[in-house]
Parts: sequence; C-alpha cells; structure tokens
Amino acid sequence: MIESTDIELEDERLKVLAELARLKETTTAEISTRNAPGTRSCHEATHTASIVLDLVDQHLLHHPAIAANPEWFRHASKASEALFNLYQSMGAAQLEHHGDGLRPEELNASNDD
Repeated sequence: MIESTDIELEDERLKVLAELARLKETTTAEISTRNAPGTRSCHEATHTASIVLDLVDQHLLHHPAIAANPEWFRHASKASEALFNLYQSMGAAQLEHHGDGLRPEELNASNDD
C-alpha cells in the first residue's frame, strides 16, 4: 500500500505545478493566481471533485465486488472521505472569496448545459 509523507506530497505538488507552468509557458505564480479560489478555474475544479466523489460513492462503494471485500471497501471509503474533504475545503475557500470573483451563476462551469 502506498502512503506518501507530507514532504513527498509537497515535492510532487511542486513538480506538477512547475510542469503546468512549463506547458502553459508561464510562471508558477501566474498559475496559482489564475486558479485561486473565486476564479472560474477553481469553480471548475470544485465541480470536478464533486463529480468524482459521486462516481466513487455510486460505482465503487456500491459495487458488489467492493462491498464483498473488507479491505477494498475500506480503501474505497477512504477515497470517498478524501474526496469529500477536498470538496468541502475547496467549497469553503470559494465561499470566502465569493465577493472577489464571479457570482456562481456567472461561472457556468457545470456540465448541466
């Protein structure tokens, strides 16, 4: 089983951020600014976290193969909890910066259209 340390995760995050900046031909600071809470991009990521959480809950936790195996169910449950916590954290940050960005109806970042 893989369990990364906080240091390993931070190293990986910084590598991903640097690669994104390289691909977009910009700086890591600009990537952070363009994707901060209150932006359309952050709203899109929050929405995506919600979709993935629903997928894990509906298609993994409720899959007979997962439900029949205690270890697999435990892993799927931890994934669900992590995604729920991610969604809640992102949502709270979005609400804190709500006045700084677009109104939710102006974001139009859902897949409902």
